[in-house]
Amino acid sequence: MTGLSGTVAGPVRKRRRRLPPALAALAALAVPGAAAAQHAHHEPIPAPSAAVDAAGPRAARAERPDRAPRAIEVTAGGDLAAAIAGASAGDTIRVAGTHHGDLRIEAQLVLVGAGPDARVIGSGRGTVVTVDADSVEVRGLAVAGSGRSLERDDAAIKLLRCSGCRVADNRIEGSLHGIYLLESAGARIEGNRIHGLAELDESRRGNGIHLYASSGNRVERNRVRRARDGIYFSFAHDNDVAGNDIADLRYGLHYMYSNDNRFRGNRFEHNAAGAAIMFSRRIEFRDNVFAHHAGARAYGILLQTAERVLAEENRIEGNVVGLFMDNAVAGEFRRNAIAGNGVGIDMLSSAEGNRFTENAIVGNRVAVRRQGESGVNDWSVDGRGNFWGDPAVYDLDGDGVGERPYEAGDPFVTLAAGKPALALFQGTPAARALAWAERAFPVFDLPHVRDPHPLASLPDGAPLSRASPMTEAGVELPALALAALLLALVPVLFARIRRLGAGEASR
Repeated sequence: MTGLSGTVAGPVRKRRRRLPPALAALAALAVPGAAAAQHAHHEPIPAPSAAVDAAGPRAARAERPDRAPRAIEVTAGGDLAAAIAGASAGDTIRVAGTHHGDLRIEAQLVLVGAGPDARVIGSGRGTVVTVDADSVEVRGLAVAGSGRSLERDDAAIKLLRCSGCRVADNRIEGSLHGIYLLESAGARIEGNRIHGLAELDESRRGNGIHLYASSGNRVERNRVRRARDGIYFSFAHDNDVAGNDIADLRYGLHYMYSNDNRFRGNRFEHNAAGAAIMFSRRIEFRDNVFAHHAGARAYGILLQTAERVLAEENRIEGNVVGLFMDNAVAGEFRRNAIAGNGVGIDMLSSAEGNRFTENAIVGNRVAVRRQGESGVNDWSVDGRGNFWGDPAVYDLDGDGVGERPYEAGDPFVTLAAGKPALALFQGTPAARALAWAERAFPVFDLPHVRDPHPLASLPDGAPLSRASPMTEAGVELPALALAALLLALVPVLFARIRRLGAGEASR
């Protein structure tokens, strides 16, 4: 056969598995619409009826070929699809040059690029490379040209109900989803460079790496740009994410109905949110960077209906909001640097039962903003509170802990909440003077948080960088702007005073 070297045997026996009718019907409803419906997260949806355990849907058995594995070379102009169909378990197919057509791998193979020109271009009507066998490796290829159907979840590379596969060091572009795991387990997705369909509207793009009902996988050292979400999890439990670089998309990391996952050592920049954890429990994240998320609704970390998260030694800096908490309960936040953000921590009234200790919450325009009467949260653990970067915290006995409780909260933000134009004056000397006056002579009873044991110095392990404090926080406005601020606040202040007076009169 032109372009092939080595003897190619007849097609191997295909190992298709038929689902029971009930499960097939459920998959037809749930799986194709998973990507298209991933935005509708306001109401919980039922979990898949069958979960994939760590062993995967197939028995992890090694196929024993009756001959030695072969190395098959497919050069430019060769029939790559025929080579794959004719290969047997254990064979390695080395690809050189450009090849067209959608491929399906149904035996335990290694498909590897033989050089930087190794390229597979799909038909534009489906998935380019579909893996339907256990322990397959796809490595070192440039893959492009998938379809654009969110209903079919078209992708450059799709793992279809398999276990123990490896997808590594590929360059993916011009495809809807980059790498899609469907009910697959024990895979390693590493070292891939994925660039989404930037020409499409964000809502019509696929995700860089998408895991649906897939557990026990490891995703590491990937670079994702211009997709919808960088790495997306739906009903995907017990996965590890490490060392990825994700930027210029919607959510860098997005968990939906996915529990007991971990991510560490990743970098998220210039997205709408670095990580969005929604309707999920027991997510652990350590040593990540969430930086420079800007826009009308931009967050370093977004927690929505998240339970028992653990956040340690993360750097959250330069975001509009560092940490946003809505119905986030029973979380642990230790030794994080929350610095140089517009709002360091933004808490809705539904956030409760969380514990904060040894965090560096410094250089933010607003350290903590409580919206309404939020639930009870602990701001110190075992006598160790947080470092607020405020010289008003005095440590007279030298034990590293301030002698008096520290109250964090900005009365200006609360008073001006109904007047967006006043945001211009946030952080100015007049606004700071108002905060000082409220602490000295409290009359408004405004929401704040109370740290009973504030730290007098930066705690060990909090990854505070020199560039953390926002330069805008110290901007001084001219006297005319300050006068305008005071004039704008007069109606607010008098309204408060009248309400207080009316309350006293009613007594």
